[in-house]
Amino acid sequence: MFSRRIGVVTTGLGRTKSLLVVTSALASLVVAAPAAAEWFADFYLGGAFTQKHDVDTNSVTTLDVRFDKSFAGGARGGYWFPFELGPLNFGVGLDISHFRPDISRQTRSFCSRFCVSGQFDDLDLSVWTVGFDAMLRFPLLKSSQFPTGQLQPYITVGPAIFVTHAEDRRNFEPSNQDDTDTSVGVKVGVGAAWQFTKLIAAFAEYRFTHFSPEFTFRDNTLGSATLSTDLNTHYLLMGVSLRF
Repeated sequence: MFSRRIGVVTTGLGRTKSLLVVTSALASLVVAAPAAAEWFADFYLGGAFTQKHDVDTNSVTTLDVRFDKSFAGGARGGYWFPFELGPLNFGVGLDISHFRPDISRQTRSFCSRFCVSGQFDDLDLSVWTVGFDAMLRFPLLKSSQFPTGQLQPYITVGPAIFVTHAEDRRNFEPSNQDDTDTSVGVKVGVGAAWQFTKLIAAFAEYRFTHFSPEFTFRDNTLGSATLSTDLNTHYLLMGVSLRF
């Protein structure tokens, strides 16, 4: 009887030990290692390169319109949360930037029932972008001085609001008209930051944005003309990041 009780106690201790081992293993999988919370402010400059695209005006389509290359610049502020998703840090940001994908005078094909060649005149475009970023970064080269990594590859993705002001020269009569469009699109990016000190980093980023503005102009022939297109833009950016 006594030996039987000892066996029961031993078996219970073994089960308890196994349960503790399993619980510890699950906790190590579910609970991520803590990371340091961090505010940041980014300032950047670079180039914007908008792809050719058709421009639609009422029932007429102008084919393969070229957009000018442009300088781009802006600022982004945000916060890296104090937890990790596996090996990654998660953060959010608010990004405000500006570029000018103007359309210079060019000979294009105008198509309705059939196509004819003609002049598409200057259309100046000024775009302000307000982006809402979800961000992931991969901390590399961690040390006591750089607990979030001295090298930090990252990706960003999120919706954006695009406020576009258009100034038309002579595509419509009367000439020299303007209109402003506000539309929602998407912004994605990939880059890498190098931390020089705990407070200062430099970064390079590739970015892509897509949105579809639409403008309305008066016209002596059409009465009212609606002009629309897609703006698909690639950016190469470099900047400095302040960490707090």
